[in-house]
Amino acid sequence: MKPLCLSLGAMALILAFSLWTGWYVHLQTDGWRELLEQAAAAAEAEDWPAAEARFTRAREGWEKRQTFFHTVIEHDELNEAQSLFAAAAAACAQRDGREFTAQLTLLQVRLGLLAETQAISIKNIL
Repeated sequence: MKPLCLSLGAMALILAFSLWTGWYVHLQTDGWRELLEQAAAAAEAEDWPAAEARFTRAREGWEKRQTFFHTVIEHDELNEAQSLFAAAAAACAQRDGREFTAQLTLLQVRLGLLAETQAISIKNIL
């Protein structure tokens, strides 16, 4: 009976961690996506200091969470998001509004996909 309880306890712990991870990744990516949306709106309004500030906040948040994300998310997916952050940073530095908003849009989609891969759903289970 004891081995069964230990096995069930371990499975419950894994399930709880999985649920928490999905919630945490979703929470973080939603915040970054909101900041990126605000940065794109500021860039379209030619308010580059505001666009850069919001983009920088999103990128710094992303950088702070990299250690955790690398433990729970596939590295290829993270590398693609990192590349998009770099491309958006370059476009922002050049004050290229069209390229910056295009990169931010791609980045928002990629962050949404990251959150989706961590969500508990039948698609992820199968």
